[in-house]
Amino acid sequence: MHLRKMMNRTVRSCAVLGMTAVMAWTLTACGSGNGSSSSDASAGSVNEDSASSGSTAASGTSSAAADGFTFTCDGTVVEMGAEAAPIVEALGGDYDYFESESCAFDGLDKVYTYAHFKLNTYPVDDVDYVLSIVFRDDTIETDEGITIGSSKEEVLEAYGDPDEEKTASLIYEKGDTSITFGISGDSVSTVTIAAETE
Repeated sequence: MHLRKMMNRTVRSCAVLGMTAVMAWTLTACGSGNGSSSSDASAGSVNEDSASSGSTAASGTSSAAADGFTFTCDGTVVEMGAEAAPIVEALGGDYDYFESESCAFDGLDKVYTYAHFKLNTYPVDDVDYVLSIVFRDDTIETDEGITIGSSKEEVLEAYGDPDEEKTASLIYEKGDTSITFGISGDSVSTVTIAAETE
């Protein structure tokens, strides 16, 4: 178990480094305010049952992913660790797209930057899965009602005591997922919902 947590933290650190580089790139790409889509980015079959339902959720890579933290956008439920293609399809084509060689997996890490959040994916056997959702502003909230700008006390009321608390963050774990709230002063400055990958 200890080894698994160390591996998860190594993968998270690698993903954070990659996301930091991507964020620098996407700040200039999003400056125009025009989203662009890539047909290559959303290639793959869409689960017709989930695409036609009011609430869309892709099946996860494990049952634990379905029991973890999720993110909901316009009726589309994004499960961490779920296959990314049906989710990207359900969210629509208004996004900026970036890809780079993965430092933790064999293949490409992909980033879909929407108006209010980023969806990051990781590859396994030529299939992309949802790695994380990173909030970009205070117009969206977690399924438990927390957004950028919420107070630390509101986070504690919604989620209880964190599994891990650092100087500037509260980390909660659920199933094979985690949610990290960056704290600046007494309010939430960042929100990241992520899959715990092996």
